[in-house]
Amino acid sequence: MAVWLIRAGRRGEWEAASIEHGVTAVGLGARRGVAEFQTRDALRGELRELPQSSADQLWRFAKELRIGDMVVLPCKRTRTIAVGRVRGEYAYRPQLCAEAPHTRPVEWCATDVPRSDFDQDLINSFGALATVSQPQAPDAEARIEKAVRAYLEQIEPDLAGGAQTPPDADPDGPEGQVDLDQEIRDRIVARLKRKFAGVRLERLVQSILCASDYEVMRTSAGPDGGVDIVAGRGELGFEQPRLCVQVKGRNSRVGLSEYDRLLGNLATYRAEHGLLVSLGGFTKPVRDRNAQSFFQIRLWGAEELAERLLDTYERLPADIRRDVPLRDRKVLEEATAA
Repeated sequence: MAVWLIRAGRRGEWEAASIEHGVTAVGLGARRGVAEFQTRDALRGELRELPQSSADQLWRFAKELRIGDMVVLPCKRTRTIAVGRVRGEYAYRPQLCAEAPHTRPVEWCATDVPRSDFDQDLINSFGALATVSQPQAPDAEARIEKAVRAYLEQIEPDLAGGAQTPPDADPDGPEGQVDLDQEIRDRIVARLKRKFAGVRLERLVQSILCASDYEVMRTSAGPDGGVDIVAGRGELGFEQPRLCVQVKGRNSRVGLSEYDRLLGNLATYRAEHGLLVSLGGFTKPVRDRNAQSFFQIRLWGAEELAERLLDTYERLPADIRRDVPLRDRKVLEEATAA
């Protein structure tokens, strides 16, 4: 089956409605249903004051999507990915969303998969700015489905990873235009995974906490009972909040057993809160469980780690800033050695 990347507004305006109502929905400037037009040219005539790509994308949405096709929705507001399958035919439904009245029924398989759970070439393809496009990464459907199933803990994750380089898109076509802000963040995440995998991630987390006014101590190397760092506020670190930090620098997702282990260690270390950091992210059951422990445990996946790095960048040690060289705190310098 085909894979379709379908956005829900330039700023994600109707992402929540699309997921809530089980649809994928677009606007593209058309205030009449596509069924009223016999040909693509007739639709182009209706939208003649808009770029031709608007009519072409809407025609593809109504005529080319098939039941069973995969739909990928990059959610701008949560910086996650929703994935589903088309379950019905095109319908014009202005009563559902006046700004995005063109709809297809979708069964959403997962609505909050972290971007970093996908291979880098897939992440790159998710950055296309076109409302309706198709990812150019090879074997996209199988790889997206595998990532989603691993996130849902339906299969064991593939620890090998192995991002591939996608073919170049036409920079002048709508599918070649990218979301630059998101692309920059994705590059930072990729750099973190490349430079800070393994035990070196502990130093990065320690440095970010120090830059956030914590007194920090790393535990001894080796078996540590599920705690890698302890941290506290105040000049000597005796003040609240006191943290137990567990750091996982591997590619695989953290599951419930490791989450529960950290939660149980809070009493042992007399800490009020825990921080679980994972470059490989977390399974959905972990994120669901964390909603019940919101005031005890915080989760930092690769995206959250990148956000914290940006927030504290000027106060981080020089060796870390050399490994993630930024210009104006936003642009990853690609001219430096990888």
